[in-house]
Amino acid sequence: MSLVAKLRAAFRIPPKERALISFVLHFRQPMPLTDGRIQLAVERAWGRAVSEERNEHITNKPPLCFVKFENFVLLLRSGARNYCPAEYLEEALAQFPEETQKAVACDHKAFLTIDLMNPKHPTRSEKKACYRRMGSLAAELVDENCMGVYVPETGRMYPYHVELTAALRSNDPVRAL
Repeated sequence: MSLVAKLRAAFRIPPKERALISFVLHFRQPMPLTDGRIQLAVERAWGRAVSEERNEHITNKPPLCFVKFENFVLLLRSGARNYCPAEYLEEALAQFPEETQKAVACDHKAFLTIDLMNPKHPTRSEKKACYRRMGSLAAELVDENCMGVYVPETGRMYPYHVELTAALRSNDPVRAL
C-alpha cells in the first residue's frame, strides 16, 4: 500500500475514483451488437482475429460483450436509450460549450461504450496503447448512424465529422479527436 493510500485510509478519505478509459459512441438508432459484427470489427481494427491459442476470446451476451485480446480486456455495452439518464442531462449539457455537442447528447437514441477493464491501473504508455486499440475498434463501428463520440476521461464530446474515423484510427486518438 502506498503512502498516499495509507494516509487516505488513516483519515478515512475514500480512494480517488479513476476516470473511465472509454469511448462512447452515440447513435441515431440502436446498433445491434452481433457476433459477426464484433468479430469483423476486431479483425479490421487489429489486423487479425482473436486466437484461442493465445487465450483470446469474444464473449457476446447482448447488451454486453467482453473482448480479451493480447494483454487487455474490453467491455462493450450497448443501450437503446440516451447514454445520460434524464435526471443528469442538464448537468451533462453544461459541460458542452457548443450547440452541436449538446445536440448529440440530447438527440441520440442509442449508444455503445468501449470500456477498458484490464489493465485496471495502466501506466501512461499502456493507457495510450489501450486508447489506440479502442479507437481503432470504435472506428470500425462508426457509420452514418453515429452522431458523435464522447471521451469520459476528458469530458469531451466530438460530433460526427468526416475526419472522425481517421482520428480514431490514429496513433493517439484522444489527442487527434
